[in-house]
Amino acid sequence: MKKRKLEISLFEFLQHGNFGSFMPRQDCSPEEVIALLGKPQAIEAHARGKEFTPYTPGDASLFPVIVCYGTIEFHFDSPATLSAIHADAPGDGVPVGGPLQLMDSALLRFGRTMGEFLRLAQERGITLLGEPAKSPHWFAWEIQTKGGVTLHFEHDDPEEASHAKAPLRAFFWQPGRKKSIERAA
Repeated sequence: MKKRKLEISLFEFLQHGNFGSFMPRQDCSPEEVIALLGKPQAIEAHARGKEFTPYTPGDASLFPVIVCYGTIEFHFDSPATLSAIHADAPGDGVPVGGPLQLMDSALLRFGRTMGEFLRLAQERGITLLGEPAKSPHWFAWEIQTKGGVTLHFEHDDPEEASHAKAPLRAFFWQPGRKKSIERAA
């Protein structure tokens, strides 16, 4: 019998911040995420000199660690510290969840322009916080959702000035990044 994949709504992630049964928070471990979401495709140790060492739960010498579900990555700085949930564009297409079934993934199709995303957000009732803002990259913009998810839009051509035409390159959740002023999309 084929095991059914756990469904994760990316709409719920954008709007409310929950990633399936997991409500992201800084003080958690890889084991907590795995217990809620199931076995990941990979767990990568990124400590200097231990990049190819198999992951052992709680072994602080292996951190930082990345728990991978397809293109969705959970980044941990220590055995008890989640620093980000991140997905960047591996190419054109929608994010994939590996053993997770990502629902509403078309909302976060890589390459979708910021203008298209803002229109879809308004149609779907996704609450955005503030206006599009310049990111640390001078040819990129970011916007954040009520759920605390930041969407990163970036031009290939640094001469392109319109934020509305900038394509989606990544989205991520980080603790403490949520802006305090909300506005409806």
